[in-house]
Amino acid sequence: MIVIGIGTGGSQIIHSLSSYGVYDCLTIDSEPDKEIEGITHIQIDKQKEFKDYEELIDLDISSKVGHNAVHVFLFGGGKTTGATLKILEKIKDREITINYVRPEQNFLSSKQKLRERAAFGILQELARSGVFKRMNLFDSDILLKLSEVSFLEKKNYLSGTIAQVFHMINWANKTDGVFSNLEEPSEVNRIVSFGMINPEDGEEIFYFPLDSQRETCYYFFMNREALGTPGVIEKINNQIKQRNEQSSFKIIESDWETNHVYFESFTNIIQKTQINTEE
Repeated sequence: MIVIGIGTGGSQIIHSLSSYGVYDCLTIDSEPDKEIEGITHIQIDKQKEFKDYEELIDLDISSKVGHNAVHVFLFGGGKTTGATLKILEKIKDREITINYVRPEQNFLSSKQKLRERAAFGILQELARSGVFKRMNLFDSDILLKLSEVSFLEKKNYLSGTIAQVFHMINWANKTDGVFSNLEEPSEVNRIVSFGMINPEDGEEIFYFPLDSQRETCYYFFMNREALGTPGVIEKINNQIKQRNEQSSFKIIESDWETNHVYFESFTNIIQKTQINTEE
């Protein structure tokens, strides 16, 4: 798998993912990047406007993409993201997943809000139509509510949190579990939100609040003590069925002291959350 960051925010997520040592990493930005082992950086010409990135940038990355599975990370609202579709056009024969991060709304200018709104809608439409394999959604405002961080820590916190949940779910999908009844999501459900279960009250915390849910896959990372408790699997199965009949789950043994539950929830509905909020 190759992970590609477009723009400064997307590139920072790639920096966090590179620490896991299992991904081919590529960053694309108009700003120079610090040299990090294991990351290839491409600096594109800086443009004045969003449309200039879309019209003037001509970059062929096909020779650097040696995998069929491609994950692209970007923040909405930035000018550099205007080059996204033109860059990806050169590798349209690959299975491309867009990992879209909605930035903090209060810090966007009026022009940035318009750019973000357009990118958010267009990329979802392309994912739903099958141009992209799927589109994973993250909301910065939601993620930042999960932990108290200073203004200077926000970028590192966001990139680290997104990288962690992406890696954990990716690893869970490739790992043999103690038990699994996971079902492959329907092909039409290409809009996705990740999340976790609050261990204190069992509440689902979505990293992007979906307007509707069609299917959900849960990943339980449980230590040996929990797995050795009689009836634990049966209890989990009952809880999942009560939440949603279209849900499935996998249980993976871990060495952690505490147990963790991540999930990915799927829908085929274009999300209007952002538009409703702005209006």
